[in-house]
Amino acid sequence: MPDLLVHAGRLIVGTGDVIDDAAMVVRAGRIAAVGPRGSISTPTDAEVVDAGDQTVMPGVVDCHTHLGGTSSADYQTWVLEDDRQQAMLSTQQMRTLMTHGVTTVRDISRNGLKLKWLVNNGHFPGPRIVACGPGLSRTGGHGDAHNLPCDMIQRSHPWGMLADGPEELRKAVRMLNRMGADAIKIWATGGGMWDKELETDQHYDIDELTMVVREANMLNMAVLAHAESLPAAKDCLRAGVATLEHGEELDDECRTMMVEQDVVHVPTLQLLLGPWWDEFPPPPRPGLEHYRGDTMVEKEKNRIADNFAESVKAGVTIAVGSDSFSTTLVPYGTTSLAEVHSLAETGMSNSAALVAATLNGAKALRVEGETGSLEVGKSADFLVVDGDPLSTITDLRYENLRYVRRGEQVLRDDRRNGGAK
Repeated sequence: MPDLLVHAGRLIVGTGDVIDDAAMVVRAGRIAAVGPRGSISTPTDAEVVDAGDQTVMPGVVDCHTHLGGTSSADYQTWVLEDDRQQAMLSTQQMRTLMTHGVTTVRDISRNGLKLKWLVNNGHFPGPRIVACGPGLSRTGGHGDAHNLPCDMIQRSHPWGMLADGPEELRKAVRMLNRMGADAIKIWATGGGMWDKELETDQHYDIDELTMVVREANMLNMAVLAHAESLPAAKDCLRAGVATLEHGEELDDECRTMMVEQDVVHVPTLQLLLGPWWDEFPPPPRPGLEHYRGDTMVEKEKNRIADNFAESVKAGVTIAVGSDSFSTTLVPYGTTSLAEVHSLAETGMSNSAALVAATLNGAKALRVEGETGSLEVGKSADFLVVDGDPLSTITDLRYENLRYVRRGEQVLRDDRRNGGAK
């Protein structure tokens, strides 16, 4: 395979640095050189990607997806749909992510384990998948469907499995490792999808959380925790989780813990400031009446926005997560890019939002040595974008993507026809 020479009007490194009038050399799928155009030796007979008036940036890292193949937001339908149908639809969900410029994902689903194998073994083109397999839920928790038999949940829930108490959780972590999981997802709180699991309800106690983290650490696996209440978030941090998902209730003590322990926050703002509370009413929270807005939904969204802005000010590391779990409520790819926009609209600079979407995400997934920034030695995971997302964050959108590459794989190429396929 010949070398690839990329010319860029501007190259966003992913670290916060920008190189104007840049060149990058890709050899065997890895970055061999990158810098100002005049400083890079041009390889002979190289294939050229000419983005001289465009932006080149790292591929987007989405830290929270569910490639379960579900077609709706109805939690009963998730379990009752045919498993083979979901397997087929999950491949389309993965393809949609990659055509939107997402080159690395952390996925919570049974199908994600299979998709990772298929991509890694060259059967499908696709993003790098850090697979969790099904997440851990208590019986009657967020990863359950309470009106269906438990054995059906254990067999057919697209992204949940039930485990209660420290010993069951120890076994579950070992089983997930056996299944090929790279990380462990836990639902430390509810999610508000049915009447016995409000977002503010804590579902695992400190002993259970500590067991999950301890077992995962023995297997060199990071733990990501769904935590939608302050007490649960603090217990997750005391237990030693690596990332905190959602985290709508944080205080100064919690943020200090996150900074000191280098815990990454994956806020899924696009979901929480977008369709979620319109679909599922927000739980009662003390003091919510004091926030801006004419309705409780508006007040909740403003509370979440303020909470996030305080975390940014406190120096908490932020990464992008779409929480795409159905093609209707949170469409794949579209939500990933909209999350980058939401970060910039809710307290982050455009530059910081782009770092959150690239290098911070790679750090959260423990793959920063492989991807997340355009630096020598890393995989050539990059996008060519019309416009300048540093100036106008919404320039990073599907219609503006002209080229998507992951290593040696070209995942999308619209340079010749001038439009999206």
